[in-house]
Amino acid sequence: MNWEAIGAVGEILGAIAVVLTLAYLAIQVRYAKKATMDATSLNRANGVQAMLLAVATNDDLRSSIGKAQGSSDHFSKLSEQFDLTFEEAARVDSYAMYWFWVHWGQYAASNSKESLNELSNVVDTFYRFPYMSICWKLGTSRLILDPAFVSFVDGILDKEAT
Repeated sequence: MNWEAIGAVGEILGAIAVVLTLAYLAIQVRYAKKATMDATSLNRANGVQAMLLAVATNDDLRSSIGKAQGSSDHFSKLSEQFDLTFEEAARVDSYAMYWFWVHWGQYAASNSKESLNELSNVVDTFYRFPYMSICWKLGTSRLILDPAFVSFVDGILDKEAT
C-alpha cells in the first residue's frame, strides 16, 4: 500500500470521526436543553409553592388575595360542603393548590413512564378526596396550570368515574 492510499483512508476515518463527534454533541445538546427546561419548570413550581405556603399560613394575605381574585364563591362552597369557616375553607384551598403545583412540577419534569405512572397513582388517590376534588374542579388552578397537565389529571379522574 502506498502513502497516498494510507492518507486517503486516514482522511475518510477522520471525516467519519468528525461526523460521529457532531452527532454525539447534537444529542448532548438536546439532553442539556431538556434538563434546563426541567430545571426551569421545577424552579417555577418551587416559587409558586413557596408563595402558596405563605398564603396558606397568613390569614390577612390569603383574605386579601381571595377578595382580589374573586374566590369568595369557591371558598363559600368549600365552607358549606365541609362545615368549615370561610377562613378554614381558604386554608384548605391553599393547601390543595400547593399540591397541584407540586404535582405539576413532577409532571413537567417527568422523563420516564415510571414517573408518570407514579404520578398517575398519586393523582388517582389524592385528588379523589372530596376536598381535593372540589378544589380541583372549582378552584383557579385549572386556569393557571399547563393545559396538558389539566388534561392529564382530568383524564385520570374521568377514567375511574365512568
